[in-house]
Formats: sequence, C-alpha cells, structure tokens
Amino acid sequence: MAPRTRAQRKRAREEEDEKRCRLCLEGEADGPLVQLCACRGSAKLVHRHCLEKWRRTSPKEDAAYRCGECKDEYRDALSLELLSARLQAKRTSGQNTLFTLNALAAELHDQGKFDEAEPLLREALEMSRKILGNRHQITLASINNLGMVLKDKGDLATAELLYREALEVQRETLGNRHPGTLCTISNLGVLLQAKGDFAAAELLHREGLDGSRETLGNRHPDTLGSINNLGTLFSKKGDDAEPLHHEAYVLYREALDGRLETLGNRHPETRKSIGNLRTLLLKLLKVLQAKGGHLLRSSGDGPEKT
Repeated sequence: MAPRTRAQRKRAREEEDEKRCRLCLEGEADGPLVQLCACRGSAKLVHRHCLEKWRRTSPKEDAAYRCGECKDEYRDALSLELLSARLQAKRTSGQNTLFTLNALAAELHDQGKFDEAEPLLREALEMSRKILGNRHQITLASINNLGMVLKDKGDLATAELLYREALEVQRETLGNRHPGTLCTISNLGVLLQAKGDFAAAELLHREGLDGSRETLGNRHPDTLGSINNLGTLFSKKGDDAEPLHHEAYVLYREALDGRLETLGNRHPETRKSIGNLRTLLLKLLKVLQAKGGHLLRSSGDGPEKT
C-alpha cells in the first residue's frame, strides 16, 4: 500500500477528531454521537448524556435551550423542563422573571404549543410595559413575540395591530435599518401575505430584504429568511404565472445555497428551503404540463384521417 500524503494524514486526523464528543472528548465507546445543533467540524458531535448534564449544570440561563457555540436552539423536551423549573424557582424567590418568561414562551412557540405560550407572553409584555415602558427594545420584542404567537393561532387582526405598534416605534427610535425593525417588517409582511394582501406584503418583503442585505450581509440567517419569504410570496402569487415562479425559484435557490453553506444540510431551516424548492418545482411542472396540454389540444382537430 502506498504511503499516505500529508493532506491525507491531515484529513484522517480531522475525521477522527470529528468522531469525538466535544464535551468529554471521548468517542462512540461511551455512547452514540449525535448532532443536535448547527455546529460543524469537530464541534458538531456530542453524547446526549454529556449535553444534558451540561445544560442542567451550566450557570448560563440560555444553556437550557441554545447551543453556546452556534446559538442554534435545541427545541426538545429538556428545554421546556429546565426553563419551567427556572421560572418556578424565580417566582418562588421573587426574582425578575421577564427573561425566563420570554425564553419559555419562545420554546413553547417553537414546539407548536401556542395556547401555552400566549399567557406567558402576555404576562411578559405587561411586566415589560410597567417596568421598562412602551418604547423600550425589550417591550417592543415582547410585542413582536406575542404577535407571532397570535398570528400562528389565526388571530391575524390582533397580531397585525401588535406588529404595527412595534414597527411604528422601532422606525422612530431605532431606524429603518436596525435588525429589530427589519424583523418586525418581515413579520408584518408574512402576516399581510397570509391575509392575501400581496401588494402590501411585497413592499415590506422587499424593504426587509434590502435592509438585511445592507445591514447584515447576504449570508446572515435573517437575510436568508427574508429571501425565502419573498420567494414564497412569488410562489403563492404566481398561480399560473410562469415568470413569477421563475423569480421564486431564483430566490429559493439563493436561500438554500446560503443555508447549506452556513447551517449545513441537517438544519431545520435548510430542510425547509429544500421542501420549498421541491414544492415550487412540482407546481411549475404542473403549469408547464397544463400549457403543453392546451397547446396540443389547440394545434389541430385530432388525428389526421386517411
């Protein structure tokens, strides 16, 4: 067997490192290694029991639900368990619960438990208005968060009022290019799109995307989300309009390429992009088949008779 080159030896070492738990540095002899966040390279694998122990004992509150390296959220039952326990402990000791209320509500929202998230967000918003005032960034974030839950519950009218309240203050206090403002612009655009107001939604989606490209860059997760949102608008607005489907394809493709590059192919947002692109291509195929069938039917009166 020919001796391995330096590059091959380096790659072999990297592959060996990648098969170790990033916390205990042991391999699969101590249990199966899994990837539970968006970390890549030697930091992507971990033993479940190591991660659970770290999340239970870490002094950082966000360790309950978010990776400290890539900031990706875990979205699992342990997150709810730890955050619920911390909220109860803070209530008992009389500590400020604002951060934990929002964190637990966000986790419930991510897991589709909207009815459980709503009262926590209302409590957090009431507390924030009272302690910080109506124009504080944390208050505006709480308004936005409650709007997202109500939108997902189908209460579009109340959600729209909340989004517009937050956006008006954010434009005045933070400016049109602040990430918080851009987030609310995006959320309001998605809501108006759900209401069928495509014209107003497109204006907001374009404003949000332009601002995100300028402020955050083309590969930032928020920018990629805005690209995806505009693509979804064109996909829904297009119906039988092939040019709009083409615009949607270009946007979906950019979002997918960016997520593959920055998040990897296992991340939920990447998989969402793959699903969006697949659905669009199937829709476009049906449009083309329908047009082809129409052309065939109109090209003659039937088989030529001899």
